[in-house]
Amino acid sequence: MNWDIYFIGTVQKFLGPGGWVYVAVPKKYTLELKRRRRAWGMYPITAHVRGTSWKTKLMMKKGGDFFIALKASVRNKENIAVGDRVMASFKLE
Repeated sequence: MNWDIYFIGTVQKFLGPGGWVYVAVPKKYTLELKRRRRAWGMYPITAHVRGTSWKTKLMMKKGGDFFIALKASVRNKENIAVGDRVMASFKLE
């Protein structure tokens, strides 16, 4: 499997006050990511959205799907809001 993953996703927010803003990794990568899963389902990655790259962790939602959290500094720099469609990518470290 190529670990340089590119996809288009819709920016979402977990329910509740202070909920994380994120973009979900397409389900087609879930099985292979779970097979290679590390502790707690998190992987160190370099994420890229629009013109910004940063080091973070690929995390798993309660249902088993993966997501990339979009921190406020990235959203502000790239003018990203919940509901936007964005091109995202990540590389496993």
